Amino acid sequence: MPATEPSGELSTGPVVSLIIERRVLPGSDETYRAWQKKLGAVLAAWPGFIDRRVIEPSPPTQVDWVLVQRFVNADSARRWLQSPERTALFEEIKDHFVGHEDIHLVTESENQAPRAASLIVTSHVEPADETAFLSWQRRISAAEASFPGFLGHKVERPTPGVQDDWTVILSFDSDASLTAWETSSVRTKLVKEGEAFNSQMRVSRSSYGFDFWGAGRQSRATIFKDNLLVLLVLYPIVFLWGYFIGAPLLEANGVPFWASLFIGNVVSTQLLGWFVAPWIFRVFDWWHKPGVGTRRNVIGYVILAVLYAASMGLDAWLISLRA
Repeated sequence: MPATEPSGELSTGPVVSLIIERRVLPGSDETYRAWQKKLGAVLAAWPGFIDRRVIEPSPPTQVDWVLVQRFVNADSARRWLQSPERTALFEEIKDHFVGHEDIHLVTESENQAPRAASLIVTSHVEPADETAFLSWQRRISAAEASFPGFLGHKVERPTPGVQDDWTVILSFDSDASLTAWETSSVRTKLVKEGEAFNSQMRVSRSSYGFDFWGAGRQSRATIFKDNLLVLLVLYPIVFLWGYFIGAPLLEANGVPFWASLFIGNVVSTQLLGWFVAPWIFRVFDWWHKPGVGTRRNVIGYVILAVLYAASMGLDAWLISLRA
């Protein structure tokens, strides 16, 4: 849905793409699709908006929704991100999201070929370290160019009001070529050389082509954390339902166990999807999002272990009261 040709200050600067990655709660896909149509109607009238593309999840390679919005320049994109219109739309859908929203602003170049497989790496770099960081990136780019299938290496500086980190985007002609680079000893050595820039590094990958630089999916480590957080809240919900309602109110009054179990699962999944899971992901957002660092990772796992133990201890105590 192209926008009207802009004029004045909106026409200055290169075209940019806002690439937004989001994971949607299970069962919320249709709600998100409907919300996307509403978002599209508002964007169509936004000054400087060009067009957009919505890329749905394609597990297991890509588990996030990816929204690509193109604007005539960074100022137009920034105004949209900070607008009350976007804030109001986000409030309508926020409870259907899991974890953190990843936003990348990418400057487009002319005559770019489609990218079959891309990797986005974001890093926090102190101003005093920028020269060393760029020198390190040049060494990485030179090494990448020697690998079969290499298409390009792009470095984006921080954009005030949009992203505070440096963004590096590299592309290969296929998933296999990108994987060969990711798992190579050459890359391992270079990453180790740049440890000073890796404390807050975040990596995402895509396996679909863009006609510009693209975004990707969350790592297996993030999915593992998803599952641990769901377990943290699902276990007490299931137990407390069975203890206070399933056994004494349903099964004791003749409801078969299989029916009681089904009813309990219906209630549990609805509570989990609509209320409890969004809440627990917000509480643990400091630990759940990628690139949080070793110390924060360890603290998160320790807290989870303590909460698991406390939950099981409470359940054991409740059972002992009926013994």
